[in-house]
Amino acid sequence: MTTKPEILDGALEVLRAGDTLTLDAVAKRVGITKPGVVHHFRTKEALAVAVVEHLLDAWEAELVRRAGPDATATDLLRAYVEHTLLGSMDPADLALMAEPKLQEKLSARWARRMNAWFGTITDPRLLAVRLIADGAWVDRCLGVLDADETRRGAVVRVAVQLMEEARTQ
Repeated sequence: MTTKPEILDGALEVLRAGDTLTLDAVAKRVGITKPGVVHHFRTKEALAVAVVEHLLDAWEAELVRRAGPDATATDLLRAYVEHTLLGSMDPADLALMAEPKLQEKLSARWARRMNAWFGTITDPRLLAVRLIADGAWVDRCLGVLDADETRRGAVVRVAVQLMEEARTQ
């Protein structure tokens, strides 16, 4: 029997292929019937929300791996910067956000989870760091800028410097 994580991974494969996320497309990708997908995810919206949660779980695991299990919000922010600038980015992360009917709901869900990791950011330097990381994530998924790892590493150093300035004042 196909498990929920296998179906969610199949959904990501559909998105990576540039295809529209549908129950039929996911069923075909994982080699089960549409009712097999519907057994776990009753609607396309339920599937899309579960895919976002699946992605966020993977991001959270990566951030904790980079920052350590007892990480503070600032440690997680630094890990986020490092991940978005130096880690592997997956265009499938953004594909779901482009779904017109679900964009607002999925974006809000993504924001709630990410904001829980970093807390409320009031210092403009930390906000700049968050915006650097968010921009890097979008850019690397879309492939707009041609910044090699050396240049991206330099940006990480600038972001860390901003974080240090915020910490010492």
